[in-house]
Amino acid sequence: MKAGATLIGVGDAAASLVGPKFYTRFVLPFEQRLVAGIQALGVPVRLHICGNTRKILGGMGTTGAEIIDLDFLSPLAEGRAAMGPQQVLLGNMDPVRALRDGTPASVEAAIAACHAEAGTHYIAGAGCEVARGTPHENVEAMGRYAREHS
Repeated sequence: MKAGATLIGVGDAAASLVGPKFYTRFVLPFEQRLVAGIQALGVPVRLHICGNTRKILGGMGTTGAEIIDLDFLSPLAEGRAAMGPQQVLLGNMDPVRALRDGTPASVEAAIAACHAEAGTHYIAGAGCEVARGTPHENVEAMGRYAREHS
């Protein structure tokens, strides 16, 4: 907080490549430690693990991160079921087919579907990084939906 950070995002590009047993044993304890260390500085944490995290969603929900950012390969409904109603979920709109290749109207429809699937405690966002070449109008449509449904 002293440096001006109001949120720190933690990205784990490889945790989805291990199964739930290895994730629980070898990855989760270090993610929990990292999250706790950041929170000890007074800053909330957003955790994003790239790829299909369906088999480790429950563990992700125990990291302590205030926000779990799901890639588009992991259904928000499964994340909600695994993590419970209070966990803030973010994302999961397909960043290429829906966001980059869509129109503002289709982007709003896609993010509305994500919101409906996630329920309350949801933040509108792409599932993973916004792809190069994504039209500004599409990103603005996602932001507009978020503002209108906050």
